[in-house]
Amino acid sequence: MFSASDPVASQRGFTFNEVLVAMSIVVVAVLGYSLSTIGVVRGNAASNHFSVAVNLAHDKMEELKAAAKVINEDRCPGAGDHGINAVGAPGGIFDRCWRVSDSPLGVHLKQIDVTVSWRDYENREVTLSTLIYTG
Repeated sequence: MFSASDPVASQRGFTFNEVLVAMSIVVVAVLGYSLSTIGVVRGNAASNHFSVAVNLAHDKMEELKAAAKVINEDRCPGAGDHGINAVGAPGGIFDRCWRVSDSPLGVHLKQIDVTVSWRDYENREVTLSTLIYTG
């Protein structure tokens, strides 16, 4: 067996270098996890904003289609609704504009384009278009 004076028998625990290497591995793992979490959070926010934008555009399109008389108007990009939230009320990040014009596809057709734009961590925009018969 080993005697008490043997240097191999008296060493216990980890060396400073071993502790530093272990800590470095743990830090790299935690940073990797946090970066992937940030990507997931950004993706979820972008998906949520996209869904809200599509709903806002669809709501305005239905409102324009339901009008008794559909007249040509151009409220893009300067006019329209600015700074609206998910229900169309003031205080949000979304801007909405629309354009109603005669369609080149027929005399009794109108084209409606509704654009909703917003900025999360980059500029984004969604446009919905439809044709309606006015004859």
